[in-house]
Amino acid sequence: MAESFITELNGVITGKHHGDIGADLFGTPYYGHNKVPVPFDTEAVMLEPLKFYTQDWKRKPDVQLIKEGLLPMPRGYKWDGEALRTMTAEERIIEGLDEPQPGYKIEDGKLVAMTLREQLEAGKISQDEYTERITAINKTELNRRLATLIDDEESKAQAEIDEEYAAERKAKIIALLAVKKQLGWPFTVEWPE
Repeated sequence: MAESFITELNGVITGKHHGDIGADLFGTPYYGHNKVPVPFDTEAVMLEPLKFYTQDWKRKPDVQLIKEGLLPMPRGYKWDGEALRTMTAEERIIEGLDEPQPGYKIEDGKLVAMTLREQLEAGKISQDEYTERITAINKTELNRRLATLIDDEESKAQAEIDEEYAAERKAKIIALLAVKKQLGWPFTVEWPE
């Protein structure tokens, strides 16, 4: 009588067969292997461990095999509750799978932007680049602060009719312009209140 069975050795499936389960397998690669009856439609895969299958010979889902420690966690995935999901680009960088973009670093388990000083010290930018970028940042900030005092139409009108306000405004403008005379400009700046 023809039966479906698998052969296994040391808990690993070595073959799937249809025939006489009692036949002697002498002279075949399956000689000495254990024979296990299975349903005809079993999709047992050679070289997979028996532990990958339920008692009714259904293959367990990969997620379950990973939970049971029978398969390793695939690279670039992580648990999201009971399901596996692909890591985000940021998670891949934090886990060390990918390199961060220039100008970023991992700090306290988070991806954060490096300061210009850190980029300079890490050799990510040159001294000339550092000087150019820090100068541009501080000049832009100076111009932004001046613009809020000078370009605002309401501020101009208020200065025309209120001498005390005009004096305060003028003092603020003088203090802002004095920033460029500070020791360390444009690398270090003490902004006036």
